[in-house]
Amino acid sequence: MKNFRLQAAVIVLLVSTAFTSCSDDDNTPNTVTKTSLVTKVEGAVTGDINVEVPLTVTFSVDNNCGSYNKFIETAATNTKTIEVESKYEGVDCGTTPASKTVVYKFKSTTVGTYNLKFKKTATEFITHTIVID
Repeated sequence: MKNFRLQAAVIVLLVSTAFTSCSDDDNTPNTVTKTSLVTKVEGAVTGDINVEVPLTVTFSVDNNCGSYNKFIETAATNTKTIEVESKYEGVDCGTTPASKTVVYKFKSTTVGTYNLKFKKTATEFITHTIVID
């Protein structure tokens, strides 16, 4: 009798494991991130200490599933190199590239001239200079 209960419990455990491991995950969209190239930067060229200077950044994505994820910044003295990271979520995204815009907020705690270099290609940048006084 004990042997039968043990066998029944093992069979129930195996069957339930099989059902949960075979769930249909094919319709779940994958999320992929990658850097996008900047096509235009617009905004003020002067600002004040501790006040945000908003810049409108236009970048391209590969298809209609692409959207802004975050900025990747590398700073060296008064120069910042900035890349846009895009995320791609969804299915049936198409193949037509699209332009998106996002606001980049620059703020400095010291007076100076700052060069913001937005990645345009693998080797070229769009430089936006802001003077903080």
